Amino acid sequence: MNMCYKITAGIEFPEGVAPGAGISSNKKNLARNGKGEIILRGSALAGVLRSAYADKLGLESWDDQVVKWFGQEAFTDTDNGSLVKTADTVIRCNTVNERTHNMVNRHTGAPVKGGLFSLEAVPPGAKAEISIILNSDGNAPEDCEKFIAHIASALGSQLSAGGCSNRGIGRMKLAGDLFVQSFDMDTVDGTAAFMDAEYDERKNGVKPAGEKVKIPDTDDLLTLSLVLGIPRGEDLLVGDGQQADYTLKPQSVAFADGTICWRIPGSSLRGVFKGWMTRLAVRSGVLVRDTVERWDAQFDDTPGMTYKPDLTGWGFVDEKDRERFKDEPGALEDPILDLFGSMYKRGRIHITDAFSKPVNESRDIQDRMHVAVDRFSGGANEGALFKNQVLTNPDLGFPVTISIKKPEVKEVKWLVKTLRALHLGILSIGASKSCGRLEIKSICARGAHAETVTEFTKEL
Repeated sequence: MNMCYKITAGIEFPEGVAPGAGISSNKKNLARNGKGEIILRGSALAGVLRSAYADKLGLESWDDQVVKWFGQEAFTDTDNGSLVKTADTVIRCNTVNERTHNMVNRHTGAPVKGGLFSLEAVPPGAKAEISIILNSDGNAPEDCEKFIAHIASALGSQLSAGGCSNRGIGRMKLAGDLFVQSFDMDTVDGTAAFMDAEYDERKNGVKPAGEKVKIPDTDDLLTLSLVLGIPRGEDLLVGDGQQADYTLKPQSVAFADGTICWRIPGSSLRGVFKGWMTRLAVRSGVLVRDTVERWDAQFDDTPGMTYKPDLTGWGFVDEKDRERFKDEPGALEDPILDLFGSMYKRGRIHITDAFSKPVNESRDIQDRMHVAVDRFSGGANEGALFKNQVLTNPDLGFPVTISIKKPEVKEVKWLVKTLRALHLGILSIGASKSCGRLEIKSICARGAHAETVTEFTKEL
C-alpha cells in the first residue's frame, strides 16, 4: 500500500526567529519569498527535524535509519531521496526587529575586534503554520505512524529554528494541536483527495486539519522557567547602541501584536553563564580549550596579531587539523564546547530572551549623567559628558527559559551554581554604566535531573 501522510500544525516563536538569507557586510538579513513575505525555508525545517530525529534515536544524521526517511546527504554516490517533504513556512508579521550583538572575550571582559554584527529578526510572538508530507514508499503503516510520533515529539519539545539561535531567539513551539491526514495513493479517490488538499493549501494557505496526534513526553530535556528581577535600589542597563538621544538606553522590543516590552537578550545571559560555568569546570579539574594561555599564545607567536572571533568556536585548533574534529567533535574533550556548541556541532543549551511587562518609561527608568575623568589630573575630560538611561523598577519581572538537551548531572550542578552566583550578585549583566544586579524571583524545573535544582529552589 502506497500511503501519503500530511502533517500540519500551527507554530509560534515566543522570542522571535531569524531565518537568514545570507550576510550583507556585517548584517544578516531575513529570508523572503517572491511576494516579499518572511519565510522559514522548507530545507531549514527539514534539517531541524532530521537532527531532532537522529538525536532522539541516538544516531548520526548519516545512519541508515535516518537516511531511510530523510534521504542521503548531498554529494554522495547514491540516489536516495527524502520521503519527507517540507513546504516553505510563511511567518505572519508586519514588522521586523533589528538587533546588534558583540562578542566579548571572557579573559579580558572587552569586546573582540571584528565581533560586532547586526541581524534582522521576526518579532516575538509571531505565528505560522507548517505543512509536512510523508510518503510511505512501501513502508508499513505502523512504521510510518511510529516515525510521525517521533516528529510530533520533536515539534512538541524545545526545537530551535533559523539562524543565530544562540542569541536567545529561534525557539519554536506548537500553537495548538498537531494534525495528520492519510491518503491512499493507490486509489483514485485517495489521490484526488490529496491533490484537493494540496490545491486548497496553495490557494488559501495552510489550515491544520485531520486527526489529532498525541504529543509524547520528552524525557531527555531539562527545562528551567525563571523570573528575573531588579533588586530594590539597584539598576540595570543592557543597551544596543542604536539610540541617538542617549549614549545607551535599555533595550525594548515590539511584539507581533504591537506591544512593546523591555528585553534582556538571551545572548547577554548566555555569555555570562558560559564564562562562569567554564570557571566552575576548570575548578573541578576539567580541561577546557579556551584558556588564557592559548589566548596569550596568539600574541606571543605573532606580534601585532589580533584576536580572531572564531578561534574559540574552533577550539583553538589549527586550520589543517579541523577536518578531523568535524567528523569526531567529541575528540575535543571540552565539556563547555559540548554544552554551549562550537563550529563543529551545535550546543545543547538554549537561553531565551527575557521580556518584561509593557514599557512604562515614567515608572521604569531613570536618566543618568556621566563624565570621563582624567586619571592623571583628576579633572573632567573635555567633551566626555554623556547621558544614559537605566532600569530601576523592582516590580519588573523578566521570565526566561533555559533548556538543556540530554543534560549530565555535572552540567546541571554547574548551572545551579551559576544561578546562585547571579542571585547573590556575584555575576552582573549588561553595561558598566549600571550595577547590573539581578535576582531570581522564582524558578521551576521539570524534566531530566530536575531534582538537582530542588535544593536551590528552597533558598529563594
